Amino acid sequence: MKREIRNLKPEIAAAFLLLLTGCGKPFEPLPPGGFTANAGLSTNTLFVGDPVTLTLTARHPENSTVLFPNIGNGKEISVRGRAAASRKISKTVLESEETYQLTSFRVGSWPLTTNPVVCTFSGSVQKTQALTGLVLQVQSSLNATNATKLSDIKDIVKPPLQLSRKLWVVLIIALLALIAGIATLLFLRKRHTVLQSSAPPQSPHILAWQALAALREKNWSPEPFFTELSLILRTYLENRFKLNAPESTTEELTRSMSADTRLDIKEQQTLQNFLTQADLVKFARAGAEQEVMQNAFTTVETFVEQTKEEPLEPQKEANA
Repeated sequence: MKREIRNLKPEIAAAFLLLLTGCGKPFEPLPPGGFTANAGLSTNTLFVGDPVTLTLTARHPENSTVLFPNIGNGKEISVRGRAAASRKISKTVLESEETYQLTSFRVGSWPLTTNPVVCTFSGSVQKTQALTGLVLQVQSSLNATNATKLSDIKDIVKPPLQLSRKLWVVLIIALLALIAGIATLLFLRKRHTVLQSSAPPQSPHILAWQALAALREKNWSPEPFFTELSLILRTYLENRFKLNAPESTTEELTRSMSADTRLDIKEQQTLQNFLTQADLVKFARAGAEQEVMQNAFTTVETFVEQTKEEPLEPQKEANA
């Protein structure tokens, strides 16, 4: 018996060493100077209104930030919830993760996103990586097996009582009063609309100045500050240059500005840098000091001042 115990000692030692060192999969390092990004769905086939979970994951160097693409468009795909997290998986590598709760109320095949993941390294160097094309297959929950059989329409039941002449007169008077009230309301609304349309519209730069003045009086914190300042700039670009800025992504808006000859290269670069910085704060939760927010505010304010519409000079009356 003692001899058998001696023979088991090496195996016990080996098992104890395995427990100490672990037997999991070794950590895979990042590619040189790069990062990795992945996307996964809990399921890609669902019925209308059913929830589905989308997980976006990126591994990147410790001194870098990751910006995931926007998910959902409010029409085919709706976002019900979003959560973000970040953890350190080695001395120099972070893992950032965003989880979305999605659903759809339209039958069809809907792609989730076509934009890549953007990683900003130290020194403002940016690299992108495309995600695997994910498509939601949305099916109707109605089919031949669960359809409910409808009952036949019943015959019309005649009322047992006949209305008196006096009651008919009261009903006719009430109906005429209702028609007169509706006509009066429509007339007042039309008159109010005509009065509003006769007033001259305010210039785009005036509206932008008013919005900037309201933002200046608020307490600034990075995420709500850059969200509101970005909306002010996008609204001004739409009103002043007829660009579909509020509904466009930063990448789409950059392409639109590059094709507009009214904006020079320096102005385009300045706006692109601001929009990229705003996206990092809004979506990647990058921090921003008061000085950084003040510089961003001054950038938008200066751009509005430099590109505002100049009023037409009135023609001088000729001397009689």
